[in-house]
Amino acid sequence: MSKNETNMSTKDAVRLFIEDTSGSEEYVAIFEVTDGTENDAPAGGYLYVLDRKEGKIIKHLEIYNNPTLDIQEGDVKIFWSSDGSKCGLAIWGRMHGVIDIVRRQGITALLEGHESLPITDPEGLKGFEDYLDQKQFIQARQRYWKEMVKQHEPNAQPGGEDETPIETNFIVYSKGPNGWFAVFEDDGETGYLYLYNSEHQKVARHLHIYDCSEKLNVAAKDVKVMWSKDGTKCGVMIWNKMRGIINLKGAEGRVWMENRDTPGIGDQEWLSGFDSAASGW
Repeated sequence: MSKNETNMSTKDAVRLFIEDTSGSEEYVAIFEVTDGTENDAPAGGYLYVLDRKEGKIIKHLEIYNNPTLDIQEGDVKIFWSSDGSKCGLAIWGRMHGVIDIVRRQGITALLEGHESLPITDPEGLKGFEDYLDQKQFIQARQRYWKEMVKQHEPNAQPGGEDETPIETNFIVYSKGPNGWFAVFEDDGETGYLYLYNSEHQKVARHLHIYDCSEKLNVAAKDVKVMWSKDGTKCGVMIWNKMRGIINLKGAEGRVWMENRDTPGIGDQEWLSGFDSAASGW
């Protein structure tokens, strides 16, 4: 029996197991990392699609086979296409596996390290509107700050894009209208909310939320990025309080964050449209 027909009753030593049921009532997307010490699955990371009714794997993809890669749960995100016909897997913010459930076909870009190229085929990525290529965003952010330096310090000699490490502490984002994304990045030193256009791969605006310190140790799980109901504003909530808002029309609001107890934005006009800003999440 081939591997894509077997049940998920494997005896492999599993180091990481993530499942996602948000895309389809019929299928479950599963990412599993095994050490290869038992049974027949080689060491590495695998994306599976499980048919719930049959209790059977219908397709699998090998995402990586490098035993030195230390993939953690926070490095992994599972996506579903808008029509539920495909699932995708991103590691370190870049898509490395897509399974087309209808065609029983898969696309992979083997992951070997942080610099491994992701899937870029437009047809393969079609339908994943909520997916943001993290490296493309960071490169756009690098260009943005380079231009800011030119504007404010004409005599300065800013470094090139490649001089800034592509790795960052964490990124949390949310898809908005017309190719816009609200992106919050903590690079280990600062926390910024950015307004980013994925179609043009360009950062339009930024809002400085905090500087990292011993009193301010924010993790990705503490952050939620959101859009107002009408799609005209994006905001970032940290520890259940709205900390910064950018209006697509040009205005922005912020309460500088110094510690966990720093009050959030309280202006109800600014908070209008963000339901969870008042009730928490």
